[in-house]
Amino acid sequence: MLFRFHNICQRTKIFNNNVILAENCLKKQEFILIATGIGFSNKQGDTFLRDDYQIKQEFIPLTGDKRNNYFQLLEEVDSKIIQATEEIIAMINQELTADINQYIRIGLTDHIAFTLKRIKKGMEIINPFLVETRTLYKKEFQLARQAVAILEKWFELVIPEGEIGFIAFHIHGAINNNEVSKTVKNTSLIKQLVAKIETEMGQKLEYDSLNYARLVNHLRFALERIESSENNINPLLDNIKTDFKTSYKLAEQLAELIEERLDYKVPEDEKGYLALHLHRLEKNLN
Repeated sequence: MLFRFHNICQRTKIFNNNVILAENCLKKQEFILIATGIGFSNKQGDTFLRDDYQIKQEFIPLTGDKRNNYFQLLEEVDSKIIQATEEIIAMINQELTADINQYIRIGLTDHIAFTLKRIKKGMEIINPFLVETRTLYKKEFQLARQAVAILEKWFELVIPEGEIGFIAFHIHGAINNNEVSKTVKNTSLIKQLVAKIETEMGQKLEYDSLNYARLVNHLRFALERIESSENNINPLLDNIKTDFKTSYKLAEQLAELIEERLDYKVPEDEKGYLALHLHRLEKNLN
C-alpha cells in the first residue's frame, strides 16, 4: 500500500491531453508530466496513479516571474515539441556537466515551434550571422549541431545549417545568463566592425583563417569588457598612439561605432589594445 501511495499524484493544471502539471501526494513536489492521454477527460484536482500511464518525460516546472509565460506556452505548443526541447536541454546539461539557466525552456521551445512551422511551409531560413557564430561560440555551436540532430530525429526532416546558429544563440544565453537579444546584438555589431576593418584595410578576411578567428574573438571580449566597465590599463598606450597612428585612427572609428550601438564609452586603454591588434592583423595580411 505504501508503494501505491507513493505513486499517487494530483493534477494541479492540465495544459492539453498529453501534458499536465502534477504534484506527488507524498512528497508534495511539483513536476511536469508528458504522457499520452494523461490530461484527457480529467479535471484539475483529480488524483491518479503514475503507474496507469506510460510517462514519456518528467521535469521540474519553471519558477519565478516567467512561470506563467511558460505555462501558456505549454498550452499552445505540441507536446512532441516540448519533449524534443527537453531532450535537447538534458543533452546540453549532460555535455556541460552543469545545469544551464532554466529560462531557456521558454525561448528555445518557442523558437523550435516557429522554426518547424517555417520549414514545413517551405520558407527559407537565412542566418546572416552564421560565420560569426560558428567562430565566436564554438562550444555552443557544437551543442546546437547536436540539438538539430535531435530535432531531425524527432520530426523526420532536414534542418538547414543556419538554424544551428540560431539555436547556438539560445544556448550561449542560457550558459551565460544573458538575453538572446544581447547575444544577437553583439554578434551583429562584430559583423559590422569586421566589415569596417575590411573596408579600411582594403582586404577581405578569410573566414576560416586564424587571422579572422583572432580578430572576432578579440572584438567579442573587448565588447564584454566595455559593457562590464572593466578597464585594463594599457602601459603602451602613448607608444601605440605615436608608433601606430593609422591603426589607432581605425580603432577610434571602431570605438565610435561601438559607442553608437551600445551606448557605452570605450576607454582609451581599450582603443590602444584594439589598435595593437589591428596593427598585428595588417602585418599578417601583407
